[in-house]
Amino acid sequence: MSSREVSGASVRLVFAGVLVTALGIVAALILLPFLTYLLAAALLAFVLYPLQRRLAARVGTRLSAAALVALSVLCVVLPLGLLVYRLASGGSVVPGELEELPRLPVIESLIERSVGVEMSIRSQLNTALGQVSSMLAEQSSGIVGAGVHATFGVLLFVFVLYYLLKDGHRLVAWLLYVTPLPEAVQDELVAQTNAMTWAVLEGHVLVAVVQGIVAGAGLFVAGIPNAGFWTLVMMVVALIPVLGVGVVVGPAVLYLVVVDRLLAAVLLAAYGVTIVALIDDYLRAYLINRGSALNSAVILVGVLGGVYLLGPMGLFYGPILLGLFKATIEVFDDYYEVLERP
Repeated sequence: MSSREVSGASVRLVFAGVLVTALGIVAALILLPFLTYLLAAALLAFVLYPLQRRLAARVGTRLSAAALVALSVLCVVLPLGLLVYRLASGGSVVPGELEELPRLPVIESLIERSVGVEMSIRSQLNTALGQVSSMLAEQSSGIVGAGVHATFGVLLFVFVLYYLLKDGHRLVAWLLYVTPLPEAVQDELVAQTNAMTWAVLEGHVLVAVVQGIVAGAGLFVAGIPNAGFWTLVMMVVALIPVLGVGVVVGPAVLYLVVVDRLLAAVLLAAYGVTIVALIDDYLRAYLINRGSALNSAVILVGVLGGVYLLGPMGLFYGPILLGLFKATIEVFDDYYEVLERP
């Protein structure tokens, strides 16, 4: 090959690289406004894909994908939508019993004796609620815009989820085709990716869901108003190891004390530090050991860093991406001896 041909090939290679990079940046900017919904669709499609394969063998790819999307909407999107509608239409998650608060005078007297400052907790709560209402009124246009964006995002989530379930295997096949790695390395990477993702989901997400449900059962038995709403909240905060369900159970115990239900407060506190805590410790340890997932410290870093980088979906993708990083290093080390061995 002559020097002129080599130079022409280099120019074409550079041009192709610049073009692909520019188009990649444009594509990223197009996806960025709805990144949270796209990531949610991709994660849910990964979870549902084994069921999709089984159903597709019986009823067909299109019908099975449509049925799973409908099930997802009923189980996830619809409940969250109804919750947001309730809050936006004036519904409140604040217990109605706070209107009476039989122990408020006792608490106020205790604060006054301890600090030397006269305080009216009821008036402080009313003032805070009034400020929140004023803030919501001032931000009404932004709330409407956010609602429109969320509507388009949910629609996009539904359509992307359907096509990922229906044609996701083609997307994976294309990615493997354009990846310049030997087939054996690709197969190992795919296997490690699936194993690590399931391990992180089981050891992180499944534990949070189970712990939230168990703690929510305690709130329901204790008679905490809107226990279903707080159960959803605990499923989310349980994903963050530093917080956990204690940020809801603790205030619930204080609420029971304030409304003069001391026995229920003691029982709920005991339930939280025993049953709920043991579920977190033992179930998480069992799933992590079984799946060889990441330890709690790495999960914490992944959760917090993922939220900063990816927003709400970082709760899930942060630990998963760290797990994939670990799996990729191990695969490359096995096939290319990246790490020096003694």
